[in-house]
Amino acid sequence: MRIKSFAIAALALAITGSPCLSASGDMKNLDVDLSKVTRDNFYDLVVPAAKAEGSVTMYNFAGSFADTWNELIKRFESKYGIKVNYSDVNGDQANQQLIAVQAAGEDSPVDVYFAGGGGYPLLSSKGVVGNIALTKILPNMANYNPDLAETVFGKQHGGTFPLVHLNQTAIGYDSAFVKPGDVPRTFDELLAWAEKNPKRLGVTLPAKGGSGSGFIYSVALNYLTGDCRKELTDYSKTLQQAEDWAIETECLDPVWDYYRRLFKVAELTNGNADTLNLINNQQLYMGTVWEDQVMSFLGTKQLPDTFRLTLLEKGQVGSGDAMFVPANAKHVAAALLLIDMAMSKEFQTWKLEHKASRSPRIDINSDLIPRNVQEHVLPSSVYPRLSLPAFWDMAMAISEALEEKVLNQ
Repeated sequence: MRIKSFAIAALALAITGSPCLSASGDMKNLDVDLSKVTRDNFYDLVVPAAKAEGSVTMYNFAGSFADTWNELIKRFESKYGIKVNYSDVNGDQANQQLIAVQAAGEDSPVDVYFAGGGGYPLLSSKGVVGNIALTKILPNMANYNPDLAETVFGKQHGGTFPLVHLNQTAIGYDSAFVKPGDVPRTFDELLAWAEKNPKRLGVTLPAKGGSGSGFIYSVALNYLTGDCRKELTDYSKTLQQAEDWAIETECLDPVWDYYRRLFKVAELTNGNADTLNLINNQQLYMGTVWEDQVMSFLGTKQLPDTFRLTLLEKGQVGSGDAMFVPANAKHVAAALLLIDMAMSKEFQTWKLEHKASRSPRIDINSDLIPRNVQEHVLPSSVYPRLSLPAFWDMAMAISEALEEKVLNQ
C-alpha cells in the first residue's frame, strides 16, 4: 500500500493543476477527489491513479455475457495495461456476499459488478452501491439517455447504478411459416392468430422465464387504463404490496380473461430457451422471446435464418442490467475507467451487433450494424418506439396471481 500511495503522490505532483487525491464518502479506498473530476479532466486525473492501482476485479452475474466481457477486457488491458481479474458469479450469492462484507465493514472483494438491474433496491438498502454518480462524470456517459441517467425501473439511484445493457422482450416468429401480412400487430391480433393456429404459439410460463413475466405485464399495460393503470405502474409499491393488489383487485380481470382464451390455444413452455427450441424444431411458429437471447441462438445455429422479431402496438417491456462500483472497492480509479470503456460508442456498438444488446446511449441504434444483422433484431419501425419500462416486482406479483386466477381453476 505504501508503494501505491507514493506512486499516486508523485503523479499528483507531476500534473500541473491536479487536485489532491483523497478518499471520501463510502469509498474509503478512493484515491481521486471526485468533487474535482469532470468529464473534461476525467482521463487526466483517473488514468494515472488507475495505472498506479495496477489491477481491477470484475464480477459478471450473467453467464451468457462472458464472451462480451472478455472482449471488453481484451480492449481495456491492451489500451491501459491494467490487469482485469474476472469472475462469473451467481448473482444472488454474490449479492449476499457483498451485503455481508459491507455489514462487516470490510473492503469489497470486487471493484466492478455487472449486476441484474432489478437488484438495486436490495443492494442500495444494504449500503453496497458506492456513492459515485457515474452518469455525471464518465466521459462515455455524456450521451447517456437522460430518462435512465438517475433511475432504474422507477427507483432513484442518482447515477450510481447505471444500466450498461438493455434487453427487450418481443414476439419472435419463423417467417418461413408466418407470412408478412399475418404477423400480429396488436395483442388482440396475437390472440386471434393463436386461435386460428392452435398450438403454434408458444407462451413462456411467467414463473419459468422473463419473456413470460414480461409478456403478462405487457398484456396488463395494454388493457388497463385510468386508476387501474396508475396502480399497475406505481413503482413505490413493494413486492408484498404488489402481490396483495394483484390477488385482490378487479383491475386485472381483462388480463385473466385474455389468458383464459390464450391458454386454450397456446403451447405453455417451461422457459425462454424451451420456447426457442420448439420454434427451431418447427413445433411452434411464434413465441414470446428475448431479443438478445435470439441473437445468441442464431449465432449457434439453434434457430433458422428465417427467424424474425416484432413488438406489439401499445408496447412490450424492456429491461436491462447495470455496472456499478461497490462501496469500499479497492481499485476505484481502475473501476471507473473500465465502466467508462464499457459505455464507449465503439464497444456498445460491438455489443449490439454481436449480442443484440441494446444501449442506453442515445447515439446508438441498429443503423450502425451490418444489414444482415439488422434482419435479426427488432426493426426500427417498432424499437425503441414500442419499448416500455419493466416493473419486475409487479410482473412477479401478477405472475403469481395468474396461478390462482387462471391456471389452478
